Amino acid sequence: MRAAAKCAAVLFGLTATCGPVSAQTFAQKCEAMAHAGSAPAIASATFVAAGPLNFPGPPPVGLNAPDHCVIQGALAPHVGIDGKNYAIGYELRLPSNWNGKFVVQGGGGSDGVLRPAIGVQATGETSALAKGYAIASTDAGHRDEPGPIGPYLFGLDPQARIDKGYHHIPVVTAEAEELTGALYGRTPSRKYFVGCSNGGRQGMAATQRYPLLFDGVVAGAPAYRVPRAAIEAMAEVQVLASIAPKGPDGKPDLGAALSKDDLKLISDGIAANCDAADGLADGLVNNVRACKFDPLALQCSAGRAEGCLTPEKAKAIDRVFKGAHLSNGEKLYSDWPWDPGIASPGWSAWKIGSPGKVPPDARNVTLVPGSVAYYFSSPPQQVTDLYDYTLSYDIDSGLKAVEAVSPPFLESGGSTEAADSTDVDAFRAHGGKMIFYQGMADPIFSANDTIAYVDALAKRYGTAFDFTRLYLVPGMNHCAGGPATDLFDALTALDDWVEKGQAPASLIAKARNIPGVPWPGRSRPLCPYPSYASYSGSGNIEDAASFSCK
Repeated sequence: MRAAAKCAAVLFGLTATCGPVSAQTFAQKCEAMAHAGSAPAIASATFVAAGPLNFPGPPPVGLNAPDHCVIQGALAPHVGIDGKNYAIGYELRLPSNWNGKFVVQGGGGSDGVLRPAIGVQATGETSALAKGYAIASTDAGHRDEPGPIGPYLFGLDPQARIDKGYHHIPVVTAEAEELTGALYGRTPSRKYFVGCSNGGRQGMAATQRYPLLFDGVVAGAPAYRVPRAAIEAMAEVQVLASIAPKGPDGKPDLGAALSKDDLKLISDGIAANCDAADGLADGLVNNVRACKFDPLALQCSAGRAEGCLTPEKAKAIDRVFKGAHLSNGEKLYSDWPWDPGIASPGWSAWKIGSPGKVPPDARNVTLVPGSVAYYFSSPPQQVTDLYDYTLSYDIDSGLKAVEAVSPPFLESGGSTEAADSTDVDAFRAHGGKMIFYQGMADPIFSANDTIAYVDALAKRYGTAFDFTRLYLVPGMNHCAGGPATDLFDALTALDDWVEKGQAPASLIAKARNIPGVPWPGRSRPLCPYPSYASYSGSGNIEDAASFSCK
């Protein structure tokens, strides 16, 4: 919904003027924000001159930034029942070349980190900040503590759970909108939410809990049923550990359960069965609904030991991809699509990790079980050894603990973290638009589960195509990576849809020039589900122009 532009004579003790902010006064106005006596939630305000931004760790794309103001602070402080101090930390970056619009950047994992508010999820090769958007990020109400259990200890406090699950969204949005008005002299004309994984879940939670807050949402690989997905991941560890050799500590060496050759064999088998179904054998399985693959066909026959899978490995892969089931036969979470991206490091990093690691370094061991124990379960389960906890976890009793306390409007329960309601009536009615995207080789959240949600929206509304689009990305792992065309600009597509009424017929995606991608620079159209990119029969196979949505 369009926010009314306004000029306020004084905001936070600062004189606010309408119209563009001059380059000379922008830095002064920015620095003055830190001294606004009526705004105790502001900890610092710093002017940053145009140029490259440098952050620790692997740099994402699009880190060149314009002149901008960085404001950090904390909101809604409280003392938890564990005696610790909590607050909702935020960062706000306001560019001098502001386009009048505002983006809340979603988090990831268990949050607990105040990530730079630059907006690089699904914005192509340029950050949202460089495009002129004001950006806000947040730690969702807590900061990670050291040690393997540290990131999950916040789950011992009920209010911290609520803040992390959803309450931080309106709190940070309201503060950021007011600070934006204080600096520019007018409030944003449009507000968007863009995130992937937990950030995608947060965007979905906003459409369900705060439907009038945003004009549009980009939700990538959404963790909208993360409690069940997390238990699914632990069940997968149990299956794969059952075929792993023993490590030096006597426990299964999870990283050695499947070798690189095993995964390459499976990947090649998927490609042989499914790649050409879109009209071209090019390493990308676009026609996902036509893909049928049986890993049991790769079992070694009598007397054969190479170029095949042992029966134990073939059966384990079959079990993992069919998904775990409860003792009553109910599917726990989802099955998984077959995609050649299974052979990429981004898939192994979640499912099995590296061989010889004690304890295993698979994210399904290091990241997932701590959330299940401390955050998703009620009451919290305090554990010390995440691997032992995973190997002995009972999914039936565990699910009952996870779904013991569920907000009543959610359809399948699952703590403050679930966001699976299809009741987005108010979001749709006010003109909200939503773009989903999902990697077909995502190892933690199944593309089939995202498809199921979009199908459920279509069932509820007769069609959901008037306000939603889902783009499936062949080969892509979790949020990015893998042998995929994973560079695309969903934010601009969303903005055009909201502002101009132009629904995106497709998103043009490009492959990165990085190791592991066999065709750097290749482009493809990402077609809205259920259509897929089909080769036209002529033209450069590396060029999106040679493909159409079928």
